[in-house]
Amino acid sequence: MTAQKHLKQFIRARMAKTGESYAAARRQVISQAPPTAEDTATRCHRPGDVPAAVALRVLLAHQGVELTEAMLFGIAGGIGAGVFAFLYEKEDFASFFIAGRHQWQDDKAYLDAACNRLGVTAIVRESPTARGAEKQLRELLNQAGPVIAWIDMGSLPHRAMPPVFSGSGYHVVTIYELSDTSALVGDLTDEPVEIPLAQLAEARGRIKKFKNRLLALGPARPALDLPNLVRSGVRVCHHLLTTCKMKNFTLEAFRIWAERIYGGKAKDSWERVFPPGHRLWRGLTSVYDFIEHYGTGGGLCRPMFGKFLTEAALVTSDQRFADLGKRYAQLGKAWTSLAEAALPAHIPMFKKARELFTRRNELMFRGDSVDKLRATWEELESLQVQARERFPLDVGQCAELRRGLKERILGLYQSEEEALRALGELVT
Repeated sequence: MTAQKHLKQFIRARMAKTGESYAAARRQVISQAPPTAEDTATRCHRPGDVPAAVALRVLLAHQGVELTEAMLFGIAGGIGAGVFAFLYEKEDFASFFIAGRHQWQDDKAYLDAACNRLGVTAIVRESPTARGAEKQLRELLNQAGPVIAWIDMGSLPHRAMPPVFSGSGYHVVTIYELSDTSALVGDLTDEPVEIPLAQLAEARGRIKKFKNRLLALGPARPALDLPNLVRSGVRVCHHLLTTCKMKNFTLEAFRIWAERIYGGKAKDSWERVFPPGHRLWRGLTSVYDFIEHYGTGGGLCRPMFGKFLTEAALVTSDQRFADLGKRYAQLGKAWTSLAEAALPAHIPMFKKARELFTRRNELMFRGDSVDKLRATWEELESLQVQARERFPLDVGQCAELRRGLKERILGLYQSEEEALRALGELVT
């Protein structure tokens, strides 16, 4: 594997030249990186940003079907929405989550629908036991080539995540081959990662409802009607965002979040759920991390969707797609600005947190020392402890920060609504 070795240098050079965030620069660089073809097991490996889309892209490449990550992301349904906050008062713990991918809550439904849309057969296997799971994995690898595996992110050794995340990291990876003792795995990384079989089995079995699930593709190579696939992907994206009865899965989630983050007196207001201290620290750092780094490619997946629409314009010969693609690219920049506003760089603790999140992802993507990655996680945890003891803002400054975030979120909500209406016009 040599084709991806210089990605770090290219990403850093682009950041210096353009001023882009790490996530934005990496998204651009890996979209132009040539595939490797040095050995049969990993010739279809692709680095990427959105886990389920990248995993399916690898399986399609094995069948000889080459699609960009952005194109497949759009065909699979593109963007989505989701905002959740949880408070456990007895434990004095609060968490925040925001998502931006279509059907983000269910990778199986997402992949099943994408396969059906593409005209490929999804072969799914599940097993309640580790022994049966390994047997199924070996059989599918021999039968179909690379497979997608449902795993617990917190149990993956190369991610070096703190034990507190064990069992909560719903995730998918691609498995290329097995030896007697290890597996070669693709996990958005620049190059495949080698994982001991025992640790892979632990990661696969940690979340019981996954049932050690695997997905492979049937042998038939699909004949793709790209113009139709593009419109189908846009149509399903628009449909879910406009018809879902649960507001937390529509753009309304953003408006409700704006109401909760400042000025509201509801029991789930940020003033109550995330008071100054370790809970507000977790809330603000989660805003930054989930928008910029957690399987989005930066900007809550909006730049990825913008790139899809730009490519769709060439496929459909319809300039309206490209025009809307520019709007979503700008939306992505606005989401990144919101993420950065949650951790203002002029405050040393916040600036340090941003740097650590970037370093964490950079180390993980390039397969660097696990010890360095673990140390980065430990530094992030140390900041959390410091925030509990001495938060860097007083009560008034915290309120002012939340007020500014509310204004940004409301602006994003309005822009998202306008863009969604334009999206619907493309397919009606």
